[in-house]
This record gives sequence, C-alpha cells and structure tokens, in this order.
Amino acid sequence: MVWASPAELPTDPKSTAIVFLDELNSAAPAVQAAAYQLILNRRVGQYHLPEGVSIVAAGNRDSDKGVTYRMPAPLANRFVHIELRVDYEDWLQWATNHKIHADVVGYCTFAKQDLYDFDPKSGSRSFATPRSWAFVSQLLTDTLQDNTLTDLVAGAVGEGLAMKFMAHRKIAADLPNPTDILSGKIKKMDTKEVSAQYSLTISLCYELQEAYEKIKEKKLADWHSMADCFFRYMMDNFQTELVVMGAKVALTNYQLPFDPSKLKSFDEFHEKFGKYVLASVE
Repeated sequence: MVWASPAELPTDPKSTAIVFLDELNSAAPAVQAAAYQLILNRRVGQYHLPEGVSIVAAGNRDSDKGVTYRMPAPLANRFVHIELRVDYEDWLQWATNHKIHADVVGYCTFAKQDLYDFDPKSGSRSFATPRSWAFVSQLLTDTLQDNTLTDLVAGAVGEGLAMKFMAHRKIAADLPNPTDILSGKIKKMDTKEVSAQYSLTISLCYELQEAYEKIKEKKLADWHSMADCFFRYMMDNFQTELVVMGAKVALTNYQLPFDPSKLKSFDEFHEKFGKYVLASVE
C-alpha cells in the first residue's frame, strides 16, 4: 500500500518552504498524535520532507477560551514554544500599508492600549483586536447612520470602546480636508484635540502617498510642493510626537522619495526633528 501525500506538501528537494500547521491544538489529541512522525521524523509513510523545509505550528493558549485541547507531552516536546503578543509598531506598518481607515489608525495610535483589550475572564463576545479593528475599518467605508454604525462598531470591539471611538470620529469629521492642506490652501488647524490630530496625520500620509502613485516621475516638482506643505503644516500645528510619526510613516512605510533640495522647509524640519525621526526608525 502506498500512502498518497497531500498535494500541498513540498516535493522539490531544494524547497525552502514552511509547512504551517495552523490551530494545531484545536485538533483532538488523537489527531494531533498523527503529526508526530511528520514533525519529528520529517516523514509520513514514503513521503520525506525536503531538507530545507521548516515546520511551524500555531494555536490559541488554553487560557484564551478558544476550542483547544491540551497538547500531548510527546508532541509539545517536539516544538520550541514562543508566545506572541500584539505589537503596536508592527500593526501600524501593516495598517498603513493596507489602507486601514485613517480614523481607526489615528484612534489606536492615540489610545494604544485599546488596540488589544481581550480579557479571557470577561464574558463579552466583542473585544478589541487588530482583526476586529480591521472589521471597523471596513464598516467605515459604507454609508451608515450613526446609530447603526455605533451598534456595529460595538459588535466588533465592544460597547465601551465603540462609544470612545465614535466620539473621536465625530471630532475628526470637522478636520480640514487633507487635499486642501497639501495644496497649501489651509495652513492652520483650529482644533487642539490630540486624538483628531492623529487621524489627520495618517490622512495626510495616505493622501501624499496616493498623490505620488498618480504623479510618479511625470510631475515630481508638483509632488514636492505638496510634500513641502506636508512638513510645513505638521511643524506649524502638531506636537513633536505627531510630526515624528507622520515623517516615519511617510519615510519607512511608504518610502516616499523626498528630495531635501526641493523642500523649502526641510532644513528647519531636520534641525528640529531629524534626530527624533532617526531614533524612531532605528
């Protein structure tokens, strides 16, 4: 009898793939035991895992109230166990690269503790995680009445955070249009609400990146004029933390090609904030 290996398993001897066993401890112990040979001996029946292939497994902790079974000791002993946590900086890079709504990024940047508030002892079905904030971002792309939106946001991240987020969003709605700022039409910011300023900073980065994608090399002088307004506005209206965050997102997340020689405000920006920006990206 010949064992037919799954088509997903790599067969190329030179492969450097990763075999990812997701939610391994959600399987019953008897099913987990079936993985012993593959994980330790790197083979099942006549199939041999190529030398360069690595095996990674993931699963919820027993304390997370997920559907889990305690991993049998022989299987647990075949792994190096690492516990992961939510990291704001990693999330920020992912969120800006994937166009998560500026209000979500701005709020979670202002209230970093609200990015993840899962408590296994709580009976609430809704709680904040990077995944549920992504749901909120999707909800904001639809035209919904405030009451309906509040209920849906509460269903994603919990009622308490929903009220805080919607209050933040109400203030952010009165902010100037990022396009008007980058064109130089608006130079001052009336509101001093810090959480709203975070949202505006992200919106400016989004707008500047989209403008570059449209212009590219065709009208780079026009784009640098927008970039100059970007730096000028941040320096004139934002606290140091916000200026540094805006520059970091633009430089590291989007790798925008700022040319210091074409930015009137660059020397002043570099003198005041250059060392902080460098420290933030190291």
